Amino acid sequence: MRVAIVGAGRRGIVHGRAAASFPDTDVVAVIDPDAARGEALANELGGRAFASHLEAFAETQPDAVVLCSPPPLHVDQALDAIGFGATLLIEKPVALDLASVARLGTAARDADRLVLVCQQLRYADGALRAKQALEGRRVALVHSWLYRQKPDIKGNWQRSWGGGHVVENQIHPIDLTRYVLGDRGEPTSVYARYGDRFYDVDADWENWDSYSVSLEFRGGAVGSVATTYGSFPGLPQSSGHDIIADGLVVRFRGNRCELHSPGGTVEVVEATEDPTISMNHAFLLATRTGDTSHLRQDYEDANRSLAICLAANDSAMSGAPIALDWRNAD
Repeated sequence: MRVAIVGAGRRGIVHGRAAASFPDTDVVAVIDPDAARGEALANELGGRAFASHLEAFAETQPDAVVLCSPPPLHVDQALDAIGFGATLLIEKPVALDLASVARLGTAARDADRLVLVCQQLRYADGALRAKQALEGRRVALVHSWLYRQKPDIKGNWQRSWGGGHVVENQIHPIDLTRYVLGDRGEPTSVYARYGDRFYDVDADWENWDSYSVSLEFRGGAVGSVATTYGSFPGLPQSSGHDIIADGLVVRFRGNRCELHSPGGTVEVVEATEDPTISMNHAFLLATRTGDTSHLRQDYEDANRSLAICLAANDSAMSGAPIALDWRNAD
């Protein structure tokens, strides 16, 4: 099986190594406009470096394409990959407008091509265990937080490029909540307030710096997301994701999951491998066999998580809560 990696940055390296470790799979192309960066990853993985994705697709005819390029390029590059007959694994966000997301979905359905969005936290061992443990329990509260510095990827300094920190990052705990709680974890309303006065706006920085999101869920729980770009590296306990349920508190800390029960009992589930690798291998297995049963999300469901985050952005800009139809991602 032939795989092409578009984007040789941090995520491209992780995805490329994951693909190269899958049996009987060759990374045949690495595409990046930075020649040195592309060649370094191509040399490591055994493929060829290209500056143009169209040239790479035409010359190597990949069975699968992994898109780790800047978000504004995703949809057009994905449509080109589908045109060459490839399946797709796409880093989020697919796009910053749902019309473009839907356009790609239509093209994939028409061509009968698999498209998977990178929501890797669903593939951690603790995610499945939490889903099982939370089944049938009433849930009171969901809370996620992340304190970090300005993004190391400078494109994310512009909210028009990456969508802000809720879209860029906190989509992960929102999506994980939806996975472990099922229909009960579907938000029915969102209200957000964002701050933009911590950093001075200039030609390099035009983004919100702090984010507060309140959510109501279909199952009756309420929740919140609090995140900021105003912190600094190395801060202990700077992130977490908690779900408080009847007789159980689930705590996600990175790829580690803790299940706390009354009386001090704690079950700890550590990831046996990087969930990005698990997700990649499930995607490549589906590409090879056509069996999608190992995938923990389809394209339409991933769109739902993005729609929630974009609604939070809309609420922050309008100052009003937004009702969400949990039955319809559009």
